[in-house]
Amino acid sequence: MESRGAPGGMARRTFLAASLSGIATVVLASCTWPEPSPSPVPSSAPATTAPPAPTNGVPAPTAMRRSRWGADPFSRGAFSFDAVGTTPELRRALGQPVGGRLVIAGEATDAENPGSLAGARASGTRAAADIARLGEAGERVAVIGAGVAGLTAARDLVDAGFEVVVIEARDRLGGRAHSVAATGFERPVELGAVFTGDDEAMIDALHEASVDTVPFAAEVAAATTAGLRVPIPPTGAEAIATAKHWASTQPRDVSLAAALADSGAAPLPAEPGADGVSPADWLAHTINSGVAPSTGAATAVISAIQYDPTRLEHLGELITGRLSDYIDELAEPLDIAVSSVVTSIAYNDRRVSLRLDSGESLNADRAIVTVPLGVLKTDTVRFSPALPLMHQRAISLLGMGVVDTVWLRFEEAFWRADAPDDADAPDDADAPGVAPGTEPAPAANVLTVVGELSPVAAWIDAGIDSGEPILVGIIAAAQAIRLEALDDQAFQAAVLDALVPFATTPG
Repeated sequence: MESRGAPGGMARRTFLAASLSGIATVVLASCTWPEPSPSPVPSSAPATTAPPAPTNGVPAPTAMRRSRWGADPFSRGAFSFDAVGTTPELRRALGQPVGGRLVIAGEATDAENPGSLAGARASGTRAAADIARLGEAGERVAVIGAGVAGLTAARDLVDAGFEVVVIEARDRLGGRAHSVAATGFERPVELGAVFTGDDEAMIDALHEASVDTVPFAAEVAAATTAGLRVPIPPTGAEAIATAKHWASTQPRDVSLAAALADSGAAPLPAEPGADGVSPADWLAHTINSGVAPSTGAATAVISAIQYDPTRLEHLGELITGRLSDYIDELAEPLDIAVSSVVTSIAYNDRRVSLRLDSGESLNADRAIVTVPLGVLKTDTVRFSPALPLMHQRAISLLGMGVVDTVWLRFEEAFWRADAPDDADAPDDADAPGVAPGTEPAPAANVLTVVGELSPVAAWIDAGIDSGEPILVGIIAAAQAIRLEALDDQAFQAAVLDALVPFATTPG
């Protein structure tokens, strides 16, 4: 176990290990247990020493930290998305109790706010209510996973009088909410959620845990590869809307890519306008900087009907504090075993038996399973008997997207150099970096590139309010999978190339 209190506090793993002898264990002879899992791949790379300054005009960062959620064996992706054939009912079905003994929770089971902190929290509340309805106070409940969903459920059950043990595969708490104190950064680095979402109850809960946030109204800038800032027309959004409307009239769901093509919304003309950008470029921009980061997936697998183009309008507030403070507050009264990988879950009408990769087994009256959808899609955790077909179908059809973040700190915020202040904004539109015939853009806090497929979907100016020279890059879908395979030096070179259009002196 690990302690979430001040240094020197009693380690919870020691506490739980001492109490394991009091927990009834059993080995089910009828089950064949899988071999222990290999050592996990870290979900993030350590902060790196900056290499020599590149020759593309982008200065070398003084610090870097990145996530690798697709390669993390305990997540297999960042969050769920609606793949072709999915419906909100499928998500609800996945959360239905199994045999009165098991309940699956996690953001993938929440139909209202999937892929969000609020969705994870709501699913934990729902799962705890189901267990409380099915069981009675005093029963032992095993909660698998110490993320937001699992810890929320565990707290609710403890408050309701249940005996709860939380089992976490990682050596830390939080799941896909991961705050790190990275070298070179003067603030916590969030490798998971960067924004709160707009659920007021979730924001209030974070504030009650002393997690600082600041309002964030997205001001999106687009720059061409030549560094010209250009206004973003509705071209791409209109094409997506046309495709969605067409898909809604079809007898069955299709992919967003198919809907774009079959509705006639694409392809768009490739002839560039006066600003050097074509309608086809703008559709590609919408997909790369909008569709991909909101789903973590390619248009070929995203449901045209279920895709929500307004999702990025509900970012909520920017997390500037330490999200793990919220995790620590949830975990404070709980018994939690970290570094404990559940490999098998056997259940019948009397109990639930868990098998760990250490060879230990643990019995409980009921269990809540909050492992991510990406893990449920593998055979990492085996269920005996198999989950009902309704649950299997939901797991099969729902998609798991890959979205990563990279945090970069620089000596100075070079990307803000061309953003005019109110006091000295040019009186005309002939200022450098402004397309002819357009008004200068307001100070941008989201930077995107149009005219080429950027490896970084969008850059968040995370230090714009405090003045810190910090950018958070959002890397999504195929680009995230590709970049996760690179070592730190090659990765850094790739993401810095994506900043060339925003450099003061591009080479």
